[in-house]
Amino acid sequence: MEKENRTFCPLDRKNAGDTILKGSIGEMEQRILKRLQGPEFNEQFLIADLDFNQERWFTNYSGDISGRFLEIMSLAGKSDPDYHSALSFMLKKVPENQRDAGHFGIPVDWSQPIDYEKPTADGSRPPVPRMMPILWGSSRIFTGLIEAYLSFGDEKMLACARKLGDFYLHTEEELASSLRVEEYRATGTYAAGYATCYFPGMEGLVRLYEVTGEEKYLRQAQKMADFRQEYQFDRLPIEHTHGYLCCVYSLLLIYKESREKKWLVMAEKNWKDLVEGGYVMPGGGLLEKGIPGFNRDEGCSQADWLRVNLLFFELTGDAVYLDMAERVLHNQLKINQCETGGFGHRRVLYDEFGVAGYGTYDEEALWCCDFHGAMTLQNLKKYVLMEEKDKSFVYIPFLFDFEAETGELSVRTEEMKAPSGHRRWKIETRVNAEEKRSIAIRIPDWAGLISLYDGEGNALTVEKERNMLYISTGKEGAAYICDIICPVYMEDRHFHKLCPEQAAEEKGFVLRQGPDLLAVRNGEKEPVILERLEDDREAVYIFRCLPSAVKSSQSGQVQ
Repeated sequence: MEKENRTFCPLDRKNAGDTILKGSIGEMEQRILKRLQGPEFNEQFLIADLDFNQERWFTNYSGDISGRFLEIMSLAGKSDPDYHSALSFMLKKVPENQRDAGHFGIPVDWSQPIDYEKPTADGSRPPVPRMMPILWGSSRIFTGLIEAYLSFGDEKMLACARKLGDFYLHTEEELASSLRVEEYRATGTYAAGYATCYFPGMEGLVRLYEVTGEEKYLRQAQKMADFRQEYQFDRLPIEHTHGYLCCVYSLLLIYKESREKKWLVMAEKNWKDLVEGGYVMPGGGLLEKGIPGFNRDEGCSQADWLRVNLLFFELTGDAVYLDMAERVLHNQLKINQCETGGFGHRRVLYDEFGVAGYGTYDEEALWCCDFHGAMTLQNLKKYVLMEEKDKSFVYIPFLFDFEAETGELSVRTEEMKAPSGHRRWKIETRVNAEEKRSIAIRIPDWAGLISLYDGEGNALTVEKERNMLYISTGKEGAAYICDIICPVYMEDRHFHKLCPEQAAEEKGFVLRQGPDLLAVRNGEKEPVILERLEDDREAVYIFRCLPSAVKSSQSGQVQ
């Protein structure tokens, strides 16, 4: 009989904040944090969606940029209000721009039909959607306020969050009415659609419940989740995967706080619909629009998909979610980061079987993806070390370079040079407690034979249980070498391993080695070569789908 999945606790806020990401993942983090210190992200730009001091991208999405800025700087700044030149300014100005009704942005009569503004008299400008974008901005500043309160102890941030939470309670009859469902549906599912903009507010409501213990906020999130499912606002396809994934994350938070299984079941159905419906690309990420054939990805969606899978694992202990998180982290998220260090949109290539690779970089999204990409890497720090519920051992879900500690155990991992077809890590431990500690390392879905050695190179007995490799550190800590053979193998477009005799050439296939996708790279001056999926800014990458898939056009079709 198969053993029940173990569940693990992530690092607490302090230990996660002290965690250092290193190697290629650490470089990705440092590049985006440096980008957010750039002159583009100045005080007036950041506050414009609240005080309208200038007309910039998505000014009507009040709370979107300003809220995301608060969230990432609260997470990355280690309680230092001077971490960013604009942070103290924003902490002061955000409360001054909150409406009496609780939301941010222009005054709105929420009882009126959605986006009831009229076109200009001469017809030169169509109406600009306001009501739904304000709700989207509210969902993003909501979590920013909570994180700012937790980081800086600023009671004004918590007061703003309460006021915003009460706004969702007071507008329930206008925004979650069975009598207005057709009106909600008429807004569509893209960036200003009801399904995208209203329901992500659940995340902030649950987070507000976490810090206040007031049941009314959790109950409101649960009501919104029920409404979303009852009236099928969670059905695919959908035009905004970022908003959709914010909702899935919210469902998991509701389950985490309530432990009522129905919320987990809802989230699991959404996850399966995405994966089994072909909405997840071989690189592990999602398209900007959840519509097969759409021609680009979005950094926000990759960031959301990573945090959704990490939280799924935390709550269920099922390693399938770690496999997916690792895939997007090492492939889709990396390929989405652009030359500036920011995140945004990359072109997606197709053949007759679906997504076949990536084209050139399309656009950096300073208004959303830069922030969201940075946030997910901060969130990742909670999961580099995890403790089993009874604290019998510490779990390492991913093998990449980092330094972290649980309070009782410090761990440092570093990838070493290894023969072709191998990946090798040095794992150093230090015990900060009286008793010895044990470590379990996840055995990835891509791993072949695993060998374990002590610091002097002596072979050790490998103790395995299901998908975990165990190491006993002793009281003093020690150093270990973990060597994993990484065979090249084939997958279909839905993450199933294939054997060569399965006529993969006729179906299209993907090659993987270790956590990496392998791709044909088309350079203007270089021959076509097969290599790991790495961004060199202008190359066009094609998964090894068919022998004919050796060139691409800017239209996004593989010839």
